[in-house]
Amino acid sequence: MIIRKPKGRVANKRKYESLLDLPDDLWENILMRLAAIERLTIAQQVCTTWRRVLKEPTMWHVIDMSDVRGLPDSKVVQHVCREGVDRSQGELVDIRIDFFATKELLVYVANR
Repeated sequence: MIIRKPKGRVANKRKYESLLDLPDDLWENILMRLAAIERLTIAQQVCTTWRRVLKEPTMWHVIDMSDVRGLPDSKVVQHVCREGVDRSQGELVDIRIDFFATKELLVYVANR
């Protein structure tokens, strides 16, 4: 019997029992593709892994809430925005709040 080695480079493949076993940095990459409003309202309710990853301050360095136009209640949007700012734990680098920014919200962001 002849055993041949595969030609070329073979990647070290890790096997995961479940998608939930993926490393957190991969989940962060996936979840960052969602809009901030979706991360704060829907995604964290999917499973405990997503909730844990979404509580990391690194997920909130940039908060883009410019795509919330058309939502009926700006007070709810402001509350959700504050939640994102709080989760950044002082590590916020950039925030976009085009359509619902108020003086009070800007002061809140600046103080955090």
